[in-house]
Amino acid sequence: MGGAILNRDMGQHQWYVHLRRESGADLNHIKKCIQGVRHDCAKLDINLTMAFGPTLLQDLTPGDMPMDFNNYETFKSVDGSGREAKGTQEEMLLWFNGSQKDDIWKTQFTLREAVKGHMRVARETITFIFGDSLDMTGFTDGTGNPDPSRDIEVAIVPDDQPGAGGSHIIAQRWVHDLQAWNKLPVAQQEAIFGRTKSTSKLLPELADYSHLAHTDLREGGAAGDQSKPKRNEISRRSTPYAHPAPPEGGDGVVGLYFIGFCKDQAPLVERMRAMYGCDGQVRDRLTDFSNPASGSFYFAPAVEVLDAL
Repeated sequence: MGGAILNRDMGQHQWYVHLRRESGADLNHIKKCIQGVRHDCAKLDINLTMAFGPTLLQDLTPGDMPMDFNNYETFKSVDGSGREAKGTQEEMLLWFNGSQKDDIWKTQFTLREAVKGHMRVARETITFIFGDSLDMTGFTDGTGNPDPSRDIEVAIVPDDQPGAGGSHIIAQRWVHDLQAWNKLPVAQQEAIFGRTKSTSKLLPELADYSHLAHTDLREGGAAGDQSKPKRNEISRRSTPYAHPAPPEGGDGVVGLYFIGFCKDQAPLVERMRAMYGCDGQVRDRLTDFSNPASGSFYFAPAVEVLDAL
């Protein structure tokens, strides 16, 4: 099973690297590089989550493909707002996290140099822990996570299914409009999230445009219905980022890097379709203030599968 996925003690520093294959890439060389970076991370006590898109996973280990594993396609609202969650599907995700930023930088740089000519970096995001797991909106992130003792039940494919011991991943870089967000009264911010800002408690009644009314899935009832048990939960490890100011000056882009784990891909898709009102729902009003500039679905195979590559 994925030890790094189940580890909630991430350390202060996070580094996400997305890669895609070059034309003529040697799969055996890529496998060698995979084992090399795993060895380096183990030696330096860096948590590493390694995951693959559908195309590369099929080529690396076709016998371990999970059920219902598809590319991430852009989720577009249908209410005329133009809001969308952009799809930028890549072939491999490396998520490094730990306490020593210099070790993380050196390890990911060594990997990038090793795969040159076979894979190239499509994008990367460096993130950090902000306060007590805060998002830049000022709200606590991850309050709805299951108890850590249930992470295997929620996030890991069961033993009797294809892809056993692995996990489906959604990885997105959300861009925040903090200037617009910070102009809202706290009560309005709370209504949009569906939680109190200072204590992160669920509101007794959720507005139909609230975030939790789209993402807090419940059995036999509407999302956010606290009288019903939760269903299709995910375990998330999201952290904020702040890009430098552009060359022409001004403010750099800021936001949240969202990474969520689930034993099935369908609940990840369901949440995104609901947030963007793809099936006629009221759109999540949080998308008036934040939207993904990138998004991919990946699958993190079991450690035993990686060992056998």
